[in-house]
Amino acid sequence: MKCHDREKLFLFVHQMLAPQQAERVRRHLAGCAPCARAAEEYRSLDAALDGWTVPEPSPWFDAKVRARVAGSAQKDPGFFGFARLRMLVAGLAAVVLIVAAVVVFHHHPVVENHQPAAGQQQPEAAAPQASPATEAVRRPLPPEEQLKMDENLSLLEDYDVVSNFDALSELPQANDN
Repeated sequence: MKCHDREKLFLFVHQMLAPQQAERVRRHLAGCAPCARAAEEYRSLDAALDGWTVPEPSPWFDAKVRARVAGSAQKDPGFFGFARLRMLVAGLAAVVLIVAAVVVFHHHPVVENHQPAAGQQQPEAAAPQASPATEAVRRPLPPEEQLKMDENLSLLEDYDVVSNFDALSELPQANDN
């Protein structure tokens, strides 16, 4: 046994060691005064604890405890009590998150990509002939042309031009003959 192995000393004093280990500890205690003192301290502590009796609570103990618990429950924590403060902080955090989301999504326009994926492109021979107007719709405009178009947006949105436009009158009519 190593000197000052308190766990083995405790087990030896309480007779919890195997017989061979107990014999080794007994031989060590015979030659080691500090370990013998520590074992004696364990024995004296056990004797003191064996002689101790638990004091009985007073007959009014339960009544005093219940009165204190009821008194602490009746105290008003005030307007900014802990529970109310937590709810207030949670509400403010929710408002801040909503405002931040609105600001972020309002200032970042959604970019739409109308180009087909590379794997979904049809071969050129099978595609029908497209007019230059539909071809311009399919491919994105360079940034300079897009900026010019945005500057002339008021001309494109002229109500008089749109109100007099009749797309169906331009279609060929079928003869019922």
